[in-house]
Amino acid sequence: MKTKITLLSLALLGLGINKASAQLVVTAPVLEVQSGVQTGLQNTMKGLSSAANVLVKAGVKEQELTKVFSEKNLQLAKTWYDGLLQVSSAVRGYRRVQSVFEKQGRIIQNYSTAIETLRQSPYVAPEQLSAMTTIYTKMLTESANTLSDLQTIVSPAMLKMTDADRMRFIDKLDAKITDQLGLINYFTQRNLVQMHLAEQKAQDAQALNALMGAR
Repeated sequence: MKTKITLLSLALLGLGINKASAQLVVTAPVLEVQSGVQTGLQNTMKGLSSAANVLVKAGVKEQELTKVFSEKNLQLAKTWYDGLLQVSSAVRGYRRVQSVFEKQGRIIQNYSTAIETLRQSPYVAPEQLSAMTTIYTKMLTESANTLSDLQTIVSPAMLKMTDADRMRFIDKLDAKITDQLGLINYFTQRNLVQMHLAEQKAQDAQALNALMGAR
């Protein structure tokens, strides 16, 4: 056991000398990040995609967006983690990377839950639902594009970036997707309020008609 520890220490000291051995050494922290971050996010996205797929097969076209973007999230996450060996451990473990993926996942979840509630409501007209879905599509696309921007950090063209540059870039993406999450939350709340107001209006009209008919 002591021999193994010694060998590992020597390998760590030789990171800046031998590129091949460096890639072997960083495999462990990469796998650790994957198990601690990627797995949870993957399970969430896989669950969303699976549930949406059932509804899509049943003819619920609005859930096609959930399926498409949750699968896109998975693919972008794979691209990111596959490229982790190209960046330093500081960037690999930077918490805001996880934050970006999590917030985009919450955006997809928000849409998936909200659109189902709105779709099933008799107080949301088909043309209203269609207009809402169009706006949601734009929002989901923008959040997916933010994840795509994250991939540039591990692209060959960006390998000359310093860790500080990468982290500043990640910070900007985190701030951007935070705004996108806030916007979709606001849009969803507005849609739900409109739905409830329409429901209340219909109930008031029904009550008034019943009262007038009783006279």
